[in-house]
This record gives sequence, structure tokens and C-alpha cells, in this order.
Amino acid sequence: MNGPNRRNSGQPPIGRRVAQLRTRRGMTQQIFASRVGRSKSWVDKVERGLRTLDRISVLETVAAVLGVAPEVLLAREARRGELVAGVAAAVERVRAALACYHTPGPGEAGWRPPRSLEELDRRVTYAWLAYRRADHSQVLRMLPDLLADARQAREHGAPTGSARAADLLVRMYRLAAQMLVKLGEANLAWLAADRAMATAAGDPRRTAVATIPLVQALRALEEGQLALIAASTAVRRLAPHPSHDFPPDHLALAGTLLVEAALAAARTDSAAAGDLIDHATRLADAPATAPTATTTTSSTAQQWSPSPVPSSPPTSGTPTRPSSSTSAPPPGMPGTGSPPNTGRPT
Repeated sequence: MNGPNRRNSGQPPIGRRVAQLRTRRGMTQQIFASRVGRSKSWVDKVERGLRTLDRISVLETVAAVLGVAPEVLLAREARRGELVAGVAAAVERVRAALACYHTPGPGEAGWRPPRSLEELDRRVTYAWLAYRRADHSQVLRMLPDLLADARQAREHGAPTGSARAADLLVRMYRLAAQMLVKLGEANLAWLAADRAMATAAGDPRRTAVATIPLVQALRALEEGQLALIAASTAVRRLAPHPSHDFPPDHLALAGTLLVEAALAAARTDSAAAGDLIDHATRLADAPATAPTATTTTSSTAQQWSPSPVPSSPPTSGTPTRPSSSTSAPPPGMPGTGSPPNTGRPT
């Protein structure tokens, strides 16, 4: 038998390799099952060759628990080639979806009635859940249709200027960009993130959402300074003085952008990266405490130091405001100025 769980070179099938490696690491089937998030019965069937490890995400999870590279389980280039080819074909379908600049209207070829925003919201949420479970093959399957349906809903199925339709489309472009970064397709991820920025149309919250994958794509392209400027600009527009008056999702987005900025700064300025992480931590630990701006001189950027976290919240309920009417950037971030040109790559 030369099924997907068996090698052609006389080596044992993948299931038997899983059993051997599991045993060497002193794990019972039950312990191994709990670590990979499956049942003991599933593990038993895999090891006996009754179930296949034919999804990249599952193969990667099993390999990670066993402490080996996926190639150790595959041990043959043909199978590896099949998996890579499948991902490449899926990426090309996503590329085609992103390259589509026209959404057919009523009476045009390719027209189909737009999905309701409620249905689209459920599908987008499911796709994000699949992404967080590392079910990358499922996400890649869903992306082309979801991108088309989200564009269709915004252009033809929702009232002009619908905030909800724009939110859904930005979420889809963000998902596409982050998925492509994971697959090493940084230039294509940049295109998806640029589409998200265009859809955000200057709205501070949507722009912050779109900036997250933009910064990730720029970092993947080793454009750390552009990534840092993009993140800092988005934070200033979203919440220049975060306090308890700000919606929780705004504070969460600001914290995420600060972490992304820290990652961008880490390669060239570890001190600035540390300052950014510290500030993100303060936002997470004490969102009701507003920062106080102080201007200092730095070789890399103007610094911004939040006020210390108090042992108890102020009794007046009024957060401390900066003494200057002009907000300074968070620590390690460049000062104000025109945002960078982060358009699509050529």
C-alpha cells in the first residue's frame, strides 16, 4: 500500500514515525492527544495508518509537539512538493482576487446578488477563527470568495458609506495580508494591506486596523523605519491621549500598534523598542491612567513618558492631561510629520 501515510523508500509510514517519536519522548497516547488538541482515538488511528496527516496545519502541530520539523515526519520530497504546490495554487487564487479592480453591477457579466451583512459577518468571523486555530488551508480556501463578497456587499449591497460594510472589508483585507505574511508573500501582503488602508478612508479606528497588517508586511520586507512611522501615525490619530474615556477597542488597537512598532524598532534601537513595550504594558494594566507628555532629546526619536501608574485611581475621575496642546509621540516613535508613502509595491 502506498497511501498518503506511507513512504515509497522502504521507510515506515508517517503514523509509525509519530508513534516512534512519541514513545521516545515518554508520552502516552492520551498525553500526546491532549497536547495536539485531539482525542486518543484520533492518535491511535493516525499511528495505525487509518487516518492521514494531509493538512499542513495538523502536520505542523503534530511535529511541534514531537519537537521535530515537519520534514522529519514527511521524509520524502514528493509529499512535501504536493503540500507546497497546494499552498502555491491557493496563493495564486488570492492574488487573482486582490488583482480584481472591478465589482460587477446588476446586468453585468459575473453579477450575483450581494450577501447580507449579517451572513457576511458570520463568515468573516469564522475565517478569523480558522486563522487563530492555524487552519491555514481553510483560510486560503475561504479568502477569494470572501474578498469578492465583501467588496460586492460594500459597493452594491449596503447603503452608500455604510460603516459596517467598510469594517467587514477592512477585516478581510487584514486577514488576507496577515495570512500572506505568514506564507512569505510579503509583497502581496503589502498590496492587501494597502487595499485595507484605502478602504479605511481616513477613519481613525479602521485605519488602525488596516495599519497592523501594513506594519507586518513592511517588517517582512525589512522596511523597519517605514513600519515604525506607519504605526506611530496610526496611534496618534487613534488615541493621542489614551484614558478611561476611550473605547476599549481603541485602547486594544493602540496597544497592538505599539507592540508592532516595538518589533519594527527592535533591529536598530533596542532601547526604543523597550520603551514602546513598556508603554503598551501600561495601557494594558492601567487604561484609566492618561499619559503625561514630556519632551526630551534622543538620537533616534522624540520620547514620550507616561505618568507613573498610581496605586489607586484618582478620586476626581478626571485623567491627567498633557501640559502642552501638542501631543508628543509614544516612546521610540518618530515625531509628527507627513505619513510615509506606503502605497502598493511595484
